[in-house]
Amino acid sequence: MRRFKLVLEYEGTAYHGWQVQPGLPTIQGVLQAILFRMTGTAVQVIGAGRTDAGVHALGQVASFSADLRLDPLTLRRALNASLPRDIVVCQAEEAPPDFDARRSAQSKTYRYTILRRDYPSAWLARHTLYASGPLDVGAMAEAARTVIGTHDFSAFRAGTCTAKSPVRSVMDASWRVAGDIYHFEITANAFLQHMVRILVGTFLEVGRGKRAPTDVADVLASRNRRCAGKTAPPQGLCLVEVQY
Repeated sequence: MRRFKLVLEYEGTAYHGWQVQPGLPTIQGVLQAILFRMTGTAVQVIGAGRTDAGVHALGQVASFSADLRLDPLTLRRALNASLPRDIVVCQAEEAPPDFDARRSAQSKTYRYTILRRDYPSAWLARHTLYASGPLDVGAMAEAARTVIGTHDFSAFRAGTCTAKSPVRSVMDASWRVAGDIYHFEITANAFLQHMVRILVGTFLEVGRGKRAPTDVADVLASRNRRCAGKTAPPQGLCLVEVQY
């Protein structure tokens, strides 16, 4: 039995997230079905991040053990030949027996993308949140700096989140602008369910003048989900990289 590590990118529009769900298309489900056909046995694929329905990835990492004789390059080619076009294996390598894509991860980086202009985009609709009104990116950047550090993020977790602890350590959280595109990037040791999307929804209220940047500290301190903003839609979110 050999251990493998994959780096994947996927366009998540057609999928109900990473994790297997009965009767629904998921990234994990597609991978496990293909590996079952290749090996003749059930293979559990572990993902570094359990991305939600409609969320994308440029650097998702997965691990699995299987009785395969293929070298990593041939494995990558074989998987890509069987995968749908919206899922791609970018890298494949043999990993140590104890490597676990989720538990071995030291940090993850997510990016949320907003299109800010007077009209939407047919081309970018699946990968951005469209915002037609003005946004004060300076205020949003100030608000984002508030969440850097180790905090209880209870106010920024979904009601269905099953994480044992709401405490997370954020190493970086910043906004940058490139023309009409606003990118929010955040790196943390781990994330709660919907954490990034709730943060973005709250920062958008800051950018629209509905909250002051300093209000985010009060939301954090409240530990109350009702004090934060709405959950931003999934299509703007992308798992960019997993650090080990």
